[in-house]
Amino acid sequence: MRAAGLSISAICQTALQRELTRLQRLRSTGQAAFTPRLAAIIEALKSDLAAQGRDVTARDLLCGILKHGDNLGARAVAAMGVELPSPRRSEAGGGNGSLAPDAIDALCEAYKVSLDMRHDWLGTEHVVIALAADGSPFREMFAALGISDRLLRQQVERMIANPWTTDHVKPVEDHTQLERLNQEVQRLAAELGRLQEGER
Repeated sequence: MRAAGLSISAICQTALQRELTRLQRLRSTGQAAFTPRLAAIIEALKSDLAAQGRDVTARDLLCGILKHGDNLGARAVAAMGVELPSPRRSEAGGGNGSLAPDAIDALCEAYKVSLDMRHDWLGTEHVVIALAADGSPFREMFAALGISDRLLRQQVERMIANPWTTDHVKPVEDHTQLERLNQEVQRLAAELGRLQEGER
């Protein structure tokens, strides 16, 4: 750098400003350097949910990625031995097919994951990793399946390095998470039973 007469500080500041500008653009417009697959998934969701009078939520984004199946995010989850049911439709709830605030937040977190992985694109793999991370509303769901953002990232990195790999990261079995999930399901079932009894 010195031989070229360039200042590292100026280069770093320029790179940081560029990434902050891109993140602000994503947060304000919902636009970023999406991979063609992620862009197609988002556009399909916007169209489908606009017809239902709904906005695209983070849950819809995750379900859309997993339902599409032919993308790196869904393949990474499937490679960890997780069989996911078909996503269910959500109730209609006012909207026009635009990205809801939680979907924008999920995409912003995914953008940060892509930067951390030193990728110049934002893809389904980054979204799935971000949704499995601490602070995500889906973290406990992924944890109950034995999947963490760290394990997903390792799987994605293996699949990028060798798309034909059969080497998979194994989910961690955390029986305390499964037990907590089971208790929550039982509590919700009991509450639903009480509500149904009250309606009669």
